[in-house]
Amino acid sequence: MPNPSTKPLCILFIVIGLVVVAVGIRLLARSLGAELWPVTNGMVRSARMNSQSGHHSRTYSAEITYGYQVAGIKYEGDKVAIGQMSADTGYASGILDRYPVGKEVSVHYSPGDPADAVLEPGIHGGTWICLGVGTAFTLFGFLFLQIQRAALRGQLPGGRGMDQPPVLMGVILLLAGIGLAWVPPGSGKPGWLMYAVGAVFFCGGIMLLLYRLENKTYSQLASFAFLVPFLAIFHWISFGGGERNGTAGTPFSLVQLVNVRTAFALFTILMDVAIVAGLIYWLRNRGKD
Repeated sequence: MPNPSTKPLCILFIVIGLVVVAVGIRLLARSLGAELWPVTNGMVRSARMNSQSGHHSRTYSAEITYGYQVAGIKYEGDKVAIGQMSADTGYASGILDRYPVGKEVSVHYSPGDPADAVLEPGIHGGTWICLGVGTAFTLFGFLFLQIQRAALRGQLPGGRGMDQPPVLMGVILLLAGIGLAWVPPGSGKPGWLMYAVGAVFFCGGIMLLLYRLENKTYSQLASFAFLVPFLAIFHWISFGGGERNGTAGTPFSLVQLVNVRTAFALFTILMDVAIVAGLIYWLRNRGKD
């Protein structure tokens, strides 16, 4: 029986999602507006890397300060871009390489408040993350409400529950796939990796939407399209170049930087064997028909 207490939680998800989307829209408007701001010359005064420790990880950001003048008044800025975010060392190092101390830079400043300035106008990662996370929270909130209503209908005399995957679930996967395809891969990762991750979610959404059709051939074709990028990702993790370190936990301890390549390789080989066996079985049955 569905728990009535989950409805307020779903509504909370929706409210949080809408608030985060509103923040993302504000960042988007400021990012686009900054491209029209006037420009003045400035100079980089300091450049250093900061690190922030999370629960199981560490992120890095570049701290840049620069001086500039507007109408004879001196200002100091420290904002590289609107929506700038912390990431890996490669991302932060790239910013530091672009802005060494003493370099002359073009500073875009707000005509209404010259102290508000950036070096790189346009839309950046933090804006997309706000829009993506907020949209995901909102859609998942509506999805859970839809599932709960379907479960309640199924308990009524003669009522029918949810016999097909919700359309909204397919839409969520589609949007997630499109959004992930725009995320740049981290340092040391191939350029195609995030496109493959996005394709997995996108094809998964297509598969759920096509499953609602009476002819299941189309959803089966979508499932094959889903498998291709999925296998590509696991084969790269298992057999591609570079290290494969992760976090392993036990009931008594947490171990950082554990080599996970062997575990992924075994799982990938098992997947390959299962897929090949399934394909042979399908071809034999098809031949009998």
